[in-house]
Amino acid sequence: MVKFQELDAKWQQAWRDAKLFEAEPDKRPKFYLTVAYPYVSGPMHVGHGRTYTVPDVIARYKRMRGLNVLFPMAYHFTGTPIVGAAKRVARREPGFVRVLTERYGVAESELPKFENPHHFASHFARESELSYRKGMEWLGYSIDWCREFTTVDPHYQKFITWQYHKLYDAGLIVKGKHPVKWCPRCGNPVTDHDLLEGEGVGIVEFTLLKYRAGEYILPAATLRPETVFGVTNLWLNPDVKYVSARVGGERWIVSEQAIEKLREQGYQVDEVGPIQINFSRKVEVPLTHKRVPILPAKFVDPDNATGVVGSVPSHAPYDHVALFELQQRPDALRAYGVNPRDVEGLKPISLIEVEGFGESPAIDVVDRMGIKNQTDPKLEEATAEVYRNEFAKGRMREWISKYGGMPVSRAKLAVRDDMLAGNEAATIYEFSAKPVVCRCNTPVTVKVVEDQWFLNYADEGWKEKARACLARMDLVPPETRGQFAHTISWLHEWPCTRNIGMGTPAPWDPKWMIESLSDSTIYMAYYTIAHILKTIDPAKLTDEVFDYVFHGKGDAGSISSTTGIPQETLEQMRREFEYWYPLDYRMSANELISNHLTFHIFHHALLFPDRCPHGIVSFGMAVLEG
Repeated sequence: MVKFQELDAKWQQAWRDAKLFEAEPDKRPKFYLTVAYPYVSGPMHVGHGRTYTVPDVIARYKRMRGLNVLFPMAYHFTGTPIVGAAKRVARREPGFVRVLTERYGVAESELPKFENPHHFASHFARESELSYRKGMEWLGYSIDWCREFTTVDPHYQKFITWQYHKLYDAGLIVKGKHPVKWCPRCGNPVTDHDLLEGEGVGIVEFTLLKYRAGEYILPAATLRPETVFGVTNLWLNPDVKYVSARVGGERWIVSEQAIEKLREQGYQVDEVGPIQINFSRKVEVPLTHKRVPILPAKFVDPDNATGVVGSVPSHAPYDHVALFELQQRPDALRAYGVNPRDVEGLKPISLIEVEGFGESPAIDVVDRMGIKNQTDPKLEEATAEVYRNEFAKGRMREWISKYGGMPVSRAKLAVRDDMLAGNEAATIYEFSAKPVVCRCNTPVTVKVVEDQWFLNYADEGWKEKARACLARMDLVPPETRGQFAHTISWLHEWPCTRNIGMGTPAPWDPKWMIESLSDSTIYMAYYTIAHILKTIDPAKLTDEVFDYVFHGKGDAGSISSTTGIPQETLEQMRREFEYWYPLDYRMSANELISNHLTFHIFHHALLFPDRCPHGIVSFGMAVLEG
């Protein structure tokens, strides 16, 4: 009987002894591929096996075709998740400790060492039998291990310092006010790498329309401020606790859950107290100044924005169905003190014309789909269809004086801006989906931060460079091109620093650390010289060294005299980089197109415009949540 494990071990050792996969420049054509280095907050799992086997198969195939192949690997230590894991050990969280000791074989006596984030990460990177290094060796991957590094190695930190000096000098690091995902426990902005739940969830800007009722304002959040002309009523949830609060110089009525959101987003909120909702009362609609009733609706989520919702039944399927149901239940209206006659007379107001639809697109779609009540799951699909068609093809009806005939896409901004200018509206930010939970197990909020550094992906000049880079690239599968183009278009300011966690200090403000999705955009260039850098004192790695290696700027002899790095070492690094770069293929997960993979394009377009990657391979999902 063949003993396969013994056979594996024999040949893997033979490969190591022969340094078979340690690539050096020669006269053969090269093939350089990388795959996302692992974030080592735990050991390998079956999904990693799939992720790293694909590039290994390609690397072996290209070697068989006679190419000189470089396939390196490293470990991502940057950020807060590993620090969060170490803190969970320090708190001796029972469930977490049980996983470490019973599933991962960590001895109880060793737990104090795991309170140190660096030890925690190193254990799962290359020290444990369950580490990535051991797992990849056991699987027989043809990796060049002499280029291995971690993102907190001092040599790598010097490389990131060089990168961020370049970005800062280009005016692409900005300080400003911006909404971010925020962990109250960590006291830090968080990004997808920091989350237990909610990866890929965006932050959406809502317009708060100020409905007035005497001394009070009821701010209703909407994504469609242009539909204010079709409001028939306001929705409040009769089972929700609403409060009165002084917000700035105004008295607002919002759900209790909204108070902390408003504070986190820069509003001055005082004098908070309970208030009884009077459903027989009417409110004045902003901009139109007509009066509409407040009606009860249990579908209103108190944790979504302010817990106050405007109703536009002609253009919102949910509102049409809810109003129709309420009109059939006069007893329910009376129970809340509402005169049924006031509701009977509420009719949909058509304010947008769309080719292929009648007066009221929401009613058309609801009828076509056979939707009968508010619990019908098809309401989501109906809403998406109406919104998509109205935004893409809709025009405001001519009776809407100032905005008549205007495309909906333009009217949305014009109406919003006019209401903001007239103090008839404000803004609030919400997640596009929930829940969003930090790796420290704390619910994440949206916070507007002011003292924060951002990468300005909104810069149009930078976007054009990224588009030019994308146009030259081979994308696998090809249909991802649209995803990349869309991401380049919508990307805006990205919080690139944290005040806790591991990583590289921001060179212009060392109390901040470069965050994990911002220090992993061009490390493919670092691999080309990583094995040589290990022989150099990191204190000697000035920006001039990297300028010479990556851009051919300066003179190796004079840089050698200044830094003490041998001239031949500098020239060797330059030759390595020129031989291996540009990268042939970058391989990573499809869900990273919306951040890491597009950041990869942006940063190469700026720092290596003549050496953009030849291609990107995006993997689809294998298994999600088990």
